[in-house]
Amino acid sequence: MTNPITAPGHGAIGGSHGATGGSGNLFTRLLNPRGGQYDPADLLELSIMMKGEPDKVKDGADPEENLWVPAGYTYLGQFIDHDLTFDSTSSLNPQDAAADGTRQPTNLRTPRFDLDCLYGDGPDAQPFMYGDDGATLLYGGSGLPTHEVSPNGAIIAETPSWDLLRAPNGRAIIGDKRNDENSIVSQIQYGFVRFHNAVVQRLKDEGVEGSDLFTKARNHVRWTYQRIILEDFLPRIIKDEVLEDLKDKTPEERKAHYALYKGGVMRKNLPREFVAAAYRFGHSGVRTGYRLNRHTKLSIFPDSDHTDQQADSLIGFEPLPKHHVIDDWKRFFPDSAPGADIKRRDRVLAGDKPDPKVQLQYAYKLDPTLVDPLGVLPPRIAGSDATIQAKDQIKPAQLPNLDRPSLALLNLLRGNSYGLPSGQAVVNALQKAGLKVTALTKDELVIRAPTDDVPHGGNPKKTQAFKWTKINEKFLNDTPLWFYVLAEAQAQIVRAIPGDSKRVFLETQLLNGPGALSQLGWVGGRIVAEVFYGILDEDTDSIFNHKEAARWKPFIEEHKGKLRMLDLLNFR
Repeated sequence: MTNPITAPGHGAIGGSHGATGGSGNLFTRLLNPRGGQYDPADLLELSIMMKGEPDKVKDGADPEENLWVPAGYTYLGQFIDHDLTFDSTSSLNPQDAAADGTRQPTNLRTPRFDLDCLYGDGPDAQPFMYGDDGATLLYGGSGLPTHEVSPNGAIIAETPSWDLLRAPNGRAIIGDKRNDENSIVSQIQYGFVRFHNAVVQRLKDEGVEGSDLFTKARNHVRWTYQRIILEDFLPRIIKDEVLEDLKDKTPEERKAHYALYKGGVMRKNLPREFVAAAYRFGHSGVRTGYRLNRHTKLSIFPDSDHTDQQADSLIGFEPLPKHHVIDDWKRFFPDSAPGADIKRRDRVLAGDKPDPKVQLQYAYKLDPTLVDPLGVLPPRIAGSDATIQAKDQIKPAQLPNLDRPSLALLNLLRGNSYGLPSGQAVVNALQKAGLKVTALTKDELVIRAPTDDVPHGGNPKKTQAFKWTKINEKFLNDTPLWFYVLAEAQAQIVRAIPGDSKRVFLETQLLNGPGALSQLGWVGGRIVAEVFYGILDEDTDSIFNHKEAARWKPFIEEHKGKLRMLDLLNFR
């Protein structure tokens, strides 16, 4: 789910602990590289098919929504990505390739769930991020004057307590600058800062002091975070049967169950199949926009119908406007367990009338359709180098939308330059490992496209109709891995709603029941699950391996033995 609201070059990947400099480490591979590369012109054609239609930000039930995944998990996934990965070689230029024609990307992050994106290099190396106690993380109003006063006593400037700690130029002073790239991930970073500080205070109340204070607080926050990943995040995004032989086991018991990410040298870093394909699933879950509070709902950034790049949007890297502050995290994260809403059948299409009450927004479906704004990335999001290189690779064709590249095109070109294996190659590897995996059929390698056709039986309510459209025949037996991951997640919807004889169906069929559900399957889900569990199994300081972890008890409430992200954000 690498960077849901940025182009791949802004960070997908992670060397020395907590550092963002240095040479980094080469990414590993799960499988041998694909022989040769796809034709960039064919990838361009595929990326155009993947772009959704322009749409408005609405309140209420949306046929694009995925009832497995509330909207906040898209951005928790982005936060997790920034903890694991930072690709130091963002160029798409084929001249930067190795002798075999593939890129040699490096990782400037530690491939561990250690929250170096939150803690940086710690209070000794970066004391400007911490309070006088050497443990408390500073934020907008923490440890700093709350306001400046003129000689006559009037307040002339206030430090916003709702924001991250910032330098005079407005840039956030945090462990990873990318956690300020949009207003939602910025507030998740802020939520972790506040949670850490609440843990510090709780430990102080228990008599912990000195250097132990930071160490114990950091361990507590890390282990809480790791449990949330395993108990609240993965079960929402990955099918249960894919997780079954990995979850609820010890690292020793899990050893025999790894089919791909098997340990040893391979786990010195993250595999390319993960960073450039499987964990980019989150791009399809990004909504056109979000309601942040009672007064504000915004697009992620301007879509193809709008050329005003200065319009108010979720683009970050500057002080968080107060009207962007999320007033209730229940708009993004549920107080229910994974799967609680999957049997809902009572939703009706939302209208255009605003409805500011607190209601849970869902991520969009995990499928090969990306919202329109991601199809026309603004220059400050895509980056000028990536845009120029994409243009060079697709010549003589041209970018189709306002001379702005799509995220789908950049992802497909990046996978091509990395020499990623096809989706079918991963299926074969899983089958050889003894897993009961079936490759997608040609009828499942499709994209949902709007159509003016009327489905059999008519369309009395004049709702939008869609048609399952096959992709280029060149890809049917040799599918780019990222696209395959998304088509695999969508396949359960295709099976549930095949459409009429022309494969046409109505948008209302996507609102409830099987039509509203998508999760990662055996290819995408297994890569993500094995990497996540493998990282934790390999880390001597993780919740599975640290000598104190067995006796540790979380401060936030457990629900039937599970931890939830909402409780972390609300803990004080």
